[in-house]
Amino acid sequence: MYTDNLMGANAFGMHFSAKDQHRSVLKEQLILKYQHEEETLFIKWEGEVSSSELRQGYAHIMNMVLTYKPQKWVMDLQSRLAIEKVDQQWVFKYIFPEVLRAVNKNVFVAIVVPVFAYNSLVNEINGDELMDGDNFMIINHFLYQEESRRWLHEMVETDLKIA
Repeated sequence: MYTDNLMGANAFGMHFSAKDQHRSVLKEQLILKYQHEEETLFIKWEGEVSSSELRQGYAHIMNMVLTYKPQKWVMDLQSRLAIEKVDQQWVFKYIFPEVLRAVNKNVFVAIVVPVFAYNSLVNEINGDELMDGDNFMIINHFLYQEESRRWLHEMVETDLKIA
């Protein structure tokens, strides 16, 4: 099993590359898909995810981000068990700023969460992690994927009109 004692998205390069055929893929916990028609990255986490599995999964996600530079994300967390607070903070502190630098545009993340998790997801971030120059990561939470996709479409349309 993969173990990452390093912090931050740049540490991924030491463990993974696009040419690495032997890396372990989280087939049961992570489903990734980029839909070209909608220009949207779909991420679905399922079941229990350890800290090392979370970091490994985000290495795969960052690979997709570097490949497609998606402005729109649907992150489905309905079937994932809760992760440790330190892991949640790691995503906001290291991954999301790296995503903003890679995409170099505003990024819209629609997070589909179960009802019980709806209010507690991002209580302890200060927001600096969600900015890079003039670009922002705008996050909204939804109970249904269809609702999240409508929001993404509206947000990107609005963003294009402002730009």
